[in-house]
Amino acid sequence: MKAFGFAEHGSVFEWVHKKNSIEEAGMKYIHGCECYLTAGIEEKINDNYHVILIAKNFDGKNELNALVSSSFNRKDGHFYSKPRITMDELINTSDNIIVTSACLGGILHGTNEDLRDRFIGFLKNNKNRCFLEIQHHPFAEQCDYNVELAFLSKTIGVPLIAGTDTHSIDEEHAASRAILQKAKKVHFESEDQCDLVFKSYDELCEAYEKQGALPPNVYLEAIENTNVLADMIEPFTLDKGYKYPDLYDDPEKVFKQKIYQGIKERGIDKYDNYDEYIQRIKEEIETFKHNNAIDFMLLDEDYKRHCREIGIGYGPARGSVSGSIVAYCLHITDIDSIKEHLNFSRFMNVERVSLADIDTDFYEKDIPKVKDYLYNKEKLFCCDIITFNTVALKGAIRDVGRALEIPLDTVADICKRLDTDYEKLKEEYPELFRWAESISGTIVSVGNHPAGVVVSPFPLNDWFGTFTSSTDEYPISQINMKEVESLNFVKLDLLRLDNIGAINEACDLAHIERLNPNNTPDDIEVWKDIRDDTTCIFQWESESASRYLKQLFSDETIKRIKEVNPNMTYMDLLSVGNGAIRPAGASYRNDLAKGIFHDNGHEALNEMLNPTLGFLVYQEQVIEFLHRFCGYSMGQADIVRRGFAKKTGTEKFIPDIKAGFIKTMKEKYNTTEEKSEELIVNFLQVIKDASEYLFSENHAKPYSWIGYICGYLRHYYPLEFLTAELNAFDDDIEKTISITNCVRKRGIKLCGIKFRKSKDKYFCDRDTNSIYKGLMSVKGLGQGIGDNLYTLKDKKYVNFAELLVDLYELKIGRGAIDILIKLDYFKEFGEVGKLLATCEYYYSLRKRSTLKKAELNEQQLKVASACAGKETAKQFSNVDINKFIIETADFVTPCEFTLKERMDTEYELLGYVDYVNPKLNKVVYILDVNTRYSPLVTMYSLSKGQITQAKLKKKIFEYNKIAEKDLIKIDGFEKKNKTRFDNGKYIAIPGTVEWWINSYKKVVILHIIRKKWMYLPGQRKRIIRIQISRISRSTPTNSCRTYSTATPRRILNNIPFLKRKRKKWRNCMH
Repeated sequence: MKAFGFAEHGSVFEWVHKKNSIEEAGMKYIHGCECYLTAGIEEKINDNYHVILIAKNFDGKNELNALVSSSFNRKDGHFYSKPRITMDELINTSDNIIVTSACLGGILHGTNEDLRDRFIGFLKNNKNRCFLEIQHHPFAEQCDYNVELAFLSKTIGVPLIAGTDTHSIDEEHAASRAILQKAKKVHFESEDQCDLVFKSYDELCEAYEKQGALPPNVYLEAIENTNVLADMIEPFTLDKGYKYPDLYDDPEKVFKQKIYQGIKERGIDKYDNYDEYIQRIKEEIETFKHNNAIDFMLLDEDYKRHCREIGIGYGPARGSVSGSIVAYCLHITDIDSIKEHLNFSRFMNVERVSLADIDTDFYEKDIPKVKDYLYNKEKLFCCDIITFNTVALKGAIRDVGRALEIPLDTVADICKRLDTDYEKLKEEYPELFRWAESISGTIVSVGNHPAGVVVSPFPLNDWFGTFTSSTDEYPISQINMKEVESLNFVKLDLLRLDNIGAINEACDLAHIERLNPNNTPDDIEVWKDIRDDTTCIFQWESESASRYLKQLFSDETIKRIKEVNPNMTYMDLLSVGNGAIRPAGASYRNDLAKGIFHDNGHEALNEMLNPTLGFLVYQEQVIEFLHRFCGYSMGQADIVRRGFAKKTGTEKFIPDIKAGFIKTMKEKYNTTEEKSEELIVNFLQVIKDASEYLFSENHAKPYSWIGYICGYLRHYYPLEFLTAELNAFDDDIEKTISITNCVRKRGIKLCGIKFRKSKDKYFCDRDTNSIYKGLMSVKGLGQGIGDNLYTLKDKKYVNFAELLVDLYELKIGRGAIDILIKLDYFKEFGEVGKLLATCEYYYSLRKRSTLKKAELNEQQLKVASACAGKETAKQFSNVDINKFIIETADFVTPCEFTLKERMDTEYELLGYVDYVNPKLNKVVYILDVNTRYSPLVTMYSLSKGQITQAKLKKKIFEYNKIAEKDLIKIDGFEKKNKTRFDNGKYIAIPGTVEWWINSYKKVVILHIIRKKWMYLPGQRKRIIRIQISRISRSTPTNSCRTYSTATPRRILNNIPFLKRKRKKWRNCMH
């Protein structure tokens, strides 16, 4: 086979990858697409005929990609069910596009005669680049169509070509495709009789012979014409040069001007070591010039300057760019690389082949504003980057299980056991695993990368093609990230980091300048606070990280470290710790936490690694070692370091590394060759073992600064910072729980939503040292309601009905008002039941201007008389209905709304329970029960207002199952170490704690006893139903009673099974 091509339906996805793979296999690449064609886009007609378009050359590739890109336009009608091109666009294609008539879904087999005639006319006028496509499928419709095409070919002189319509590489692949389609309930009726498996030349000839529609000379010529088409294709190469945007006519001049301006703004010209900065800046400028990267730096400076102008704060730095002092001058980063001793070559050097990139952290909600600027910037052409979503093995097992009609609980059990019993399961379910392993990895959908944005100096729709999705307004590349990077397009990573949003908002709330590494004081009290509590400290919030930091920052460890390295700062240590808690730190993590220095066998090596206590922690230390001890330039050292990290081609470097090391050690340190050989062998092994996971110091320092700034704000501005944290992580339940507990620990009152206090988001009140929850956290309430209601905070109201009048004027709907009432948002106006009744009363009368006297009681008659413009014997008319409602609302009879209903409402609409009653000791509301392993219960303590978790033994849980929204009273807790599974058994993890519930009572209260008994509407009887279930290690007992009595307290006091618990039970009645 000398040529190969793909013609996917409507797209050219991953065509660069396909091109590279085909050419690496020694074949010519054919760039094509099976486009959907419509008569026109003026009307929404779902005709969508098929036509094959193939690029003849590089210009044809651009033309085809542009057509495919425009077919995804969702605004002008091109995209309707499918991405479509129009007949006019097909007719206007150049000679660089080869056309075939496609399959049975093509225009010539359609019912639109006018379109068919136009297409035939196009074929006749473009015989030099058009083919009529026959296919080998063995059924009557295809046979008849082949005969029709053969006749048309003779009539108009357009040659036949054989198309295989391949959808599967072999029969096994075809069968697995059918399984997946069945599982997804996808069925294409047109495929039922088709043979869609890839064919060799002999197999294709045999298929046409069996079909019997055409004589051999006809189909053999059609097959030969595939070679004719392949010979028409002109191979093309792709430009892999750097594609930096070109924003300025004289970029070097602008670059230097902006650097000089940055020197002044940063105050570098006043530094004692100003000359050192200038020397480094000059060296960096020469590197940027050599790598043609000045435009790249100016691009990043440009959009970040815009961010500062519109008040968008971004992270201090991320990754290797932190090592550039020029980036610091341009405000691309806030990290002074000279002050922090960071490595520039890790970011850019003259030997570097690949394009440098700059990643930036933003608050997620600010990213759309940044993208809007980039996408609308003159001279820039941008798109998002495609991602391909594939079926994972467990997903494949579920899909195949559905297709094979295996019971759902069996499939669930297989997935649960997959990690531990894989081989055994394969033996038990061979057919399931045969198809699941075949399907695993199949692309089932596409999306866009959450951070990557391609920025180009020329249009991308024709260069590599773009498409659009229904969920995003921005164009998306049709090639993946690796393909984009291989072509050296500039890629900006706008990364989402909610901590940046918390810092931004906290500084705004505190009315202080936004904190960064240059204006945040180094404060020992802050460091101690971080050591004692890592809640909200970026990168250190997990239980294991927190435990490690306590040891690393302990007085004993600090004392040991200072003895070896007296200049080591807390920031240095936090950065080293950031590397230690990652996988590569496993070998030295514990010794580092104890302040133990590692001896590398030679004073010079120890001196180089002194800042990290003798341990190899950072990628930059590998570069420094190769540069200082092995004779490599910094750029060459980075290339070798990358080889170690990727574990590719490293062996070829070893002889030169050894020779350079031995030479340096002999010349500088008079070390024998034998000793040097011993040292280098050991040190190279350390590098090999660690390189894959080594952390970058250029990355560790800025991330440590983010953590420290969070700690500084939490220590000195806890109210503002914790408010901002709650807003930044409002959709992360686990994080919200942690922040909430921190709020209470720091003596701040966390209040539920409240009229006059709450806004859309969490909001703090300095006068009361309180944080009020925001209304946007309430399910069913849209954005803006909280802020609208806050505008009424200073207005005085006679009663709730008068407020309802204003709420109607603010266009706040009845549904939203009911939700807020049930959540006790309007509690200053009375009980929930009363307010619900008042709301119903208001909305039942609001539109009326006439009131019948027969409907009114004595009090209402008096008010109506004063509010009416006219009165007759039977009615009042021209009534000022708002005035009437306000003056009569206090007479409304309350509805019933129990405490349990309130808690359920809070949980359903807020995602948490807000009710607190100190008398309900050990009574908890169940938020979640995870039964995957030992049942893990997430619960809310009604007495403390805190969320906690505890485990249950399965045996206890099975005796008396509990579920979400249950109320239980816990009788016994037990504290244990957490465990891990190791060598077939569970082993306790020292220093960890988890709680286990030993016994509990399940309590369901349907009608709550308050200070006075409430009559149910329409009934004279006072009713209470109480169920108590109790379980302990002894035999479980359950009892349930329903009572209806005129003297409930006396009767309750004499109920036998409550008698001995009477005192405790009364405490629960409120």
